[in-house]
Amino acid sequence: MARLVTDDEQAAQRRVGGIVRTSSILTGGGLAMWRDHPAGEWETSAAELSRDLDTLKVPHQVVVAFRPPRGREAGRRTGQEVRVPFPELTRLVRWVPPLQQLLDELPADSPGFAFAYCEARPTGPAMLSLSSFAAEWPTWTVRQAGLMGLLCARCGFDLRTRGAAQRLAYDVDGEPGRPRLVCGVCCGDGQAALEGLTALGDPT
Repeated sequence: MARLVTDDEQAAQRRVGGIVRTSSILTGGGLAMWRDHPAGEWETSAAELSRDLDTLKVPHQVVVAFRPPRGREAGRRTGQEVRVPFPELTRLVRWVPPLQQLLDELPADSPGFAFAYCEARPTGPAMLSLSSFAAEWPTWTVRQAGLMGLLCARCGFDLRTRGAAQRLAYDVDGEPGRPRLVCGVCCGDGQAALEGLTALGDPT
């Protein structure tokens, strides 16, 4: 016998469904819903969205995320993303059925939430990731990617792409949480790290 949907579940379904349709991005890692922080007077905050997902029994997490600045804004924009991991999306599809078609059409090689990069260490190259970017980082313009440090700091190569010599991001003179990335091809000191990565494969 089918369980009746409660009034609280119906209200949560309407709010979550609207946000999924208008303010979400689907990746290989799952579904992310961006929320400004603090939220505007008429906006649903990350905390409110999280409560709605709890009502619908959809596992999720709330993370701090950053976007490129707009216009003349100084510095990156800080917000929050409510992320539903890919394995849990079937629970969300129950409440937002149109999501199933998007899942069926998602490319198998779709990037996840985090941007992966390499850091050379005395013991060898290590693969790290920047998980604090907003989930739409693969679709940022080249200018936006540059503002967020995703272009080679020396030659300007877009490190989100796979190109000449399979360039991989390589951390040089980075700061905690804000690595300075170079491609490892335009400078001799990165070549050894690049060659050492051949056995690791594609980090994305």
